[in-house]
Amino acid sequence: MNITRPTFQTLFERDLSLLANSICAQCDAQLRHPLLPWLLGERFAETAERIMFIGKPHRGVPGEILQSGVIDPTSVVAEELWNKNWPYWSYTREVAENIYGSRASDFICFSNMIKCTNTPGSQDGNSTDRTSYVMAECCVSKLCVIWQEIKNVEARTLVFYTFRLFRSVLHHVPIALAGSVREITPQSHTVQCRNKRLGWWERTCKTSWTDDLRILVVGHPERMGRNEFVELLTNWLRTRKTTCSAIHA
Repeated sequence: MNITRPTFQTLFERDLSLLANSICAQCDAQLRHPLLPWLLGERFAETAERIMFIGKPHRGVPGEILQSGVIDPTSVVAEELWNKNWPYWSYTREVAENIYGSRASDFICFSNMIKCTNTPGSQDGNSTDRTSYVMAECCVSKLCVIWQEIKNVEARTLVFYTFRLFRSVLHHVPIALAGSVREITPQSHTVQCRNKRLGWWERTCKTSWTDDLRILVVGHPERMGRNEFVELLTNWLRTRKTTCSAIHA
């Protein structure tokens, strides 16, 4: 399998015609520049578990705006964001390093559920999230952009940081084979994370490329205890890593 970042650009610009289709025309996003995935590790396809982290909409314009209007964040992530101490980045980085070591960014994929944004400012999470339901419905339910990304890279383990962001748009899993979605926890399930409750909705399904796609919709890292959040997510991912390693040994 040949998975490269240009594959995503082709998906956005040619296959889905983002910004130039009738569904995007219905969307009420104010900053209309679809963000390509933050990163796609060069060795992602080599891993048995193929972990993809999926966050809430970005803030501002974190990268180069291409001629099509799409944002390429590659240089900003490599030079700045991946090493930030903000929970969104640092917790993800620590979890990934617990699984893959110091070069963890070579092995994971990191993207956003909704591609445009209503929220100006930096990626530190301090500005108010203004994502509308219309944005979620158009991008996730109608265009299925994130599901197309998942299919393109044949991810096998999904971590959505979107428990409090319009969970209803994730009820339907368009990449799942008919009747294969299995609820491991209820949609409203939570777990203890230091002195807070952390959303934790887990499912599995079969797809055309794997018989065991694991999907975890978890609370956003922001304002969560670092050690507890990282440990919970690391342990969940390690279970998958152990299982996959055994299967592919």
